[in-house]
This record gives sequence, C-alpha cells and structure tokens, in this order.
Amino acid sequence: MSTLVELSNTVHKDLKLKENSLAQFAASQQIMRLRVPEVGKAATNFPLFFSRNQQDGSWVLSALSSFEPMQNLFVEEGHWNAIYQPISLQTFPFYLMQSPKVENSYTIGILENSEAFSTETGEAIFDSAGRASLYLTKAKNLLEASIKQDIDTYRFTQEVEALGLVKTIDLQLVFEDGNTQNIAGLCTIDEDKLQSLPAEKMTALNDSGYLIAIHAMLLSIYQLNLLLRKHNERNTQNKITQLKIEVAKDRVAS
Repeated sequence: MSTLVELSNTVHKDLKLKENSLAQFAASQQIMRLRVPEVGKAATNFPLFFSRNQQDGSWVLSALSSFEPMQNLFVEEGHWNAIYQPISLQTFPFYLMQSPKVENSYTIGILENSEAFSTETGEAIFDSAGRASLYLTKAKNLLEASIKQDIDTYRFTQEVEALGLVKTIDLQLVFEDGNTQNIAGLCTIDEDKLQSLPAEKMTALNDSGYLIAIHAMLLSIYQLNLLLRKHNERNTQNKITQLKIEVAKDRVAS
C-alpha cells in the first residue's frame, strides 16, 4: 500500500503533473467527498448523502456521481463536465498529512508512485528556484482551509445525528433487460423528523447555518434524475427504466 510522503522542493524538484491527470483520476470516483461549506454548490449537480467512514466510523458527506463503481458520469471524453468541482478533486494529487518534523502540525503530502506524476512531461510542480507552481499554491491553500472545514463538517454531522435526522435509504434500479441493482449504505435527511422539530431547534439550526445545508441535501436528491439521464445516454444498450428510493427498514443509521 502506498504511503504519503512530505512534498519537498528539493527531493521532488523534477516532478511534473501530467496533462489531464485530474480528469483521469476523477473518472474513477463514484463517490466524491465533500465538506459542509460545499454542500450548497455541490447540490446544483449531484445527489448528496451521508455515509460512514469505514476506517473510523465517522460520518462523511459525499456526492454520488454514478450508479456504477469506479465510474463518474461527470467526466466526459476526458474532461470534467459539471458546474461545480468538489475540493477533494481540486487538490488532487496533493493531500494533507501530519508533519513528520513538527508535532501537531500539517504539511502537504503526495503518493510518489501516483500515475499523475512524471519527470518528463507535464506542468512543473516547482520552478527552477524551488517556488511552488500556481496549481500547487492553489491546492495548498485549499488543503489548509480544509482543516477548519473538516471541523465544521464534523460538528454538522454530529448535530444532525443528535437530532435524529439521519435516514438510511436504498436505491433500487431496474434495467431494460429485467435485471435489478440495489445501492445500499446511503443516508439522507429525514424530512418528516426535520419538520417535527421544535421551533427552538429549528432556530438553532438556522442560526448555526446548518439549516441551509440540510435543505440543500434534501433538494439534491432530485439530482438522481440527472444521474439517470447521464447513465442512459452512456449505456444505450441497457438503460435504467426505473429508479426507486426505499427507506431501509431493516437497518438504522448508526
């Protein structure tokens, strides 16, 4: 398994970012991680859901980009084709990591064997004086800002869970050939429970800014229709004829 290493303008001075590497990476991202400040913009394109982080069990906000694993319907002919691009894509192939030198500090890390990098062709990450490229500078700024955004997202998901507003659903797909597919493990906002909250709870959600994100997530479910259209345009031999959203009665969001 690859391990992140700290990016260095001396060790990695010859690294270049391959042309179109971002689109190639994005093309395989069925689930794209989001942070709560992104929810409003992301809802203009994607259906948004909660899911559990398999490593630590925490809630994750994410955008669904396809009904098929390792596929992203918003990458067309090698190009990103959506109004909004999640920050988790904008910062690729750079990541935030704990500094190996300074305790309780963060730095920029990379996977040295990533196919996004080359020493021969592409955009240089550093110039001849060791200064960061515009792309790297932008990614670095976004990653640094994401520290606070991750805290905001954690607080948002904790509050939504504490209010009992997380509902587990299944997506049931029916294809032209009669086969069916079930996508489980997705969670959304329970609109009925939201509407039944006491007035003081609604006021608190509004004052914290969370109510806007909650409503955006609810409205984003309609973007499943966009995914359905895009899927059928790409898979003309076996289109999806029906999409159902079912509450997962045998599972709870926990």
